This record gives sequence, structure tokens and C-alpha cells, in this order.
Amino acid sequence: MTTAELERFAVLQRVRDGTLSRQQAALDLKISERQLRRLIRKIETAGAAGVTSKRRGQPPNNRVEESVRARVLERYRSDYRGFGPTLLAQTLRERDQIEVSREWLRAVLIENELWQSKRRRRNVHPLRARRPRFGELIQMDGSPHDWFEERGPRCSLLLAIDDATSRVTAGRFEPSETTDGYYRLIRAHVSTFGRFCAAYTDKHSIFRYSGTNANVHITTQLHRALGELEIELICANSPQAKGRVERANRTFQDRLIKAMRLEKIETLEAGNVFLPGFITEHNTRFAIEPADVNDAHRSTEGFDLDFILCQREERVLTKNLMFQLNDACFALVDPYSRRKLTAGSRIEIRLHPDRPMTTHHDGEELTAEPVGKLTRNAAVVGAKDLNAHLDRRKPNPAKGHTPAPNHPWRSPRQLARRP
Repeated sequence: MTTAELERFAVLQRVRDGTLSRQQAALDLKISERQLRRLIRKIETAGAAGVTSKRRGQPPNNRVEESVRARVLERYRSDYRGFGPTLLAQTLRERDQIEVSREWLRAVLIENELWQSKRRRRNVHPLRARRPRFGELIQMDGSPHDWFEERGPRCSLLLAIDDATSRVTAGRFEPSETTDGYYRLIRAHVSTFGRFCAAYTDKHSIFRYSGTNANVHITTQLHRALGELEIELICANSPQAKGRVERANRTFQDRLIKAMRLEKIETLEAGNVFLPGFITEHNTRFAIEPADVNDAHRSTEGFDLDFILCQREERVLTKNLMFQLNDACFALVDPYSRRKLTAGSRIEIRLHPDRPMTTHHDGEELTAEPVGKLTRNAAVVGAKDLNAHLDRRKPNPAKGHTPAPNHPWRSPRQLARRP
């Protein structure tokens, strides 16, 4: 008998002996007087066995069949390795029509040494209240990771998450965190929902100038594009400050990787095709309603996204109407250039994320053709002169600059002018 059953039996004996009233005994045992009379009749006929459970030693009614248990372990060892109990319960229900609780799965996996709970070190950070409206603040971040588990190349997942609802508004795989990648991410969000009010990012160099000279103010291409869209750029001082997108990255690294493994996705192109459906399912499960039902997004009417979401650079033409870009030389060949432009004219080059570059001057699109790449000839240095050549290239703060032998200051005319 258990301790509770022994205590119940002792109370019932006191009632039979007349040392305890039935009303008080029912209150002590937290049962009704009718149930109390039933128990007294049982111990009068069966003794102490009358208060023991009749199902002791028998299998429980909610026991999972051994065939189901074996099926779950087989699926886990084959396709679902690494799944946590919560995700495993959802996947078994959706893909295999096996309905079991996550706590049962947790016990089975621990019993078979297939899974152990992860104790995370939690640092206490002050919570920041969510923005009330959808589209008022969008958190953006890139997560470099082995997303295809060695089936494909390592890449980065760019995500945009609304602060008010934790809703993933846009996402895409890119080879790395680049300006063009974020241009595509912003365009996907703006084309669907409209212009948001502010972007919350980290201090990556594509968002803000990260040089050591504090007096130099340089606007990056991405900062410039957000400003033209009238979107404020806010850079976080720590990863915890933009915790919603960081937690979403951790969730995607767990669930998205396993979902792509089941679908046998191996390339960035296939991943970008699969991602929208996964994001929709993710939002259905984890997104919440905003505190204010009014949408903070603004219309994109009057904003040329092709002109704004591209890298723009300026070049000065040579006398042959040529310019250089990334060690490549281009020449202007259209009639407008021959008629309107001269040496020293400034042109604008637009590097678009998904189409070839274009060249412009005063609103006119020009035609530029590549004419070759700039080659730099390597210096030829003999063995006897190698050390002297390297020493000349090594900076020496204690030694002043010595003009070259062919410097204009060394000409006889300049030397004659010296006092």
C-alpha cells in the first residue's frame, strides 16, 4: 500500500471505532460522505485491500502500443535525427499520422539515449516593449550557417521580422551578407506590404561606416537607399537589443534545416523556392496580433524602386569617353555620348542586383561596352636586388622621404634656383 492509502485506511478505522465523525473524516479525506460510506463498506468486507487501487500492476489505458513505439524510434533514427520532442511530435502528426504527446517522446528519447535536454545559460536583459503597430519597426539580420548540412554550399539566411507581431515578412538565402542581398530582401517586403517606418539592424559595415576615424561621415549604399525610401536606420549596440530576429534565427536553424533535409533541398535556388511556404507556416504558429490594429506601412507610389535599390557610383570620362570600374574598362558608344559628352564629364553608374549595370547622364541612359581589363605588370627583381627592393617598400618612420632620381626638384634648373 502507498502512504496515501495507509493514511486513508487509518482515518476510516477511526470512523469505525467512533473516535472520528463522518463529517470530519470526509473533510479530512476531501471526499463526500456518500463516498466515505462506500469505502467503509469495502474495508468491512475486504479489509485493507478495499482502499487499494484495482489497476495496480496492470498496463495503463493510455499506453502507447509497442508497434507505435518501434515505428517512432525507426523514423527518428532514419529521417528525424536531431529533432526535439516538440518538433518531433508535430512532424509525426503531420507526415506520419502518429499522434503521441511530446512528453512521452521526451521520455522515450531520453530512455534510448537519443536526446538530452539542453541547459542554456540565460543572461538577464531588460525587456523592451514591442512597437504597437505592424510595420513600425522591422528587425533585419543575416545568419551565416551550414543550412544544407553539407549537401550544398554554406550561405547566409537574411530575415526581416516585424517587431510588433514577430511575423517574418521576408527572407531569402544569399551566398553572404551583401548590399545586393539586402536590396532584394527590402524589395520583397516593400513590394508586399509597403514602406515601413524604421529598420533595426546590427553595426555591419554595409549599414554604417565602420572606420576608425570618427570625423569621417560616410553614407553607405544601403543607408542611402533607406533614406531615399524615408525609412530610418537604427543600429543596435548588442545582439540582445534585436532579440526577436536573433531568436527567429535560432528557430530557423533548428526547424528549417530539418524541413529542408526531409525535402532533400541542396541549392540556394531550391531553398528560396521552399522558403516562402515555410515562412507562412512559421507565422501561423508563432506570430501574434499587434497591440494597435492600424497598419504603419506607407504606399510606394512615386518611388522608383529600380532607381533606389541599386548601388550608384560616379565616374569621370577620359578624352576617349572611357571609364574604369573594378579593374574593367568601358567605352561609351551611343550617339548621345559622342554629341554631348567630353573629357571630364561625370556619369552615373547604377549596379542593379538582378540585371546588368546601366550608365546615365542627365536622365539619359547611355550604352557602355567593355573594352578590356586593366592589367598591372609585376615588378621583375633579381636575386641580388630583392632585399633592397623589399627594404624600399618597408615604411621607416625615422627616415624622411627621399625624392626619386627623376624628380623635378633634381633638375638643374630647380637646383640653380636654390639660395
